[in-house]
Amino acid sequence: MTKAKITAAALSFAMLAPMSALAVGENLENLLSLIKRLVSGAIPVLVGLALIFFIVGLIRFVIAGDAEKREDGKKMMWWGIVALFVIVSIWGIVEFIASTLGITKEGPITPPGVVGVQ
Repeated sequence: MTKAKITAAALSFAMLAPMSALAVGENLENLLSLIKRLVSGAIPVLVGLALIFFIVGLIRFVIAGDAEKREDGKKMMWWGIVALFVIVSIWGIVEFIASTLGITKEGPITPPGVVGVQ
């Protein structure tokens, strides 16, 4: 490739880059919206599953006849509590960060943009 072709390709790329950045911004907004919907729907499901896991462990612990089955029920209860703690802690940390940064739940998500580009 000659030097003139390389220069022409570089200039063409430099001139078309802002248009591709605008397209990426729109796709990024769609992606962030999708992630928001998935996480909003997943949190209650995960909390419910962890609670069910804890309750099943509790039932196993109460109705178990021998010590080994009681120990299995105790382990299930323990892991159910750990799962609930982790889910609620992460949810709380995310809410804290969002409130600190001024991110609200209302309105559309606006992705970051380049200053001066409209």
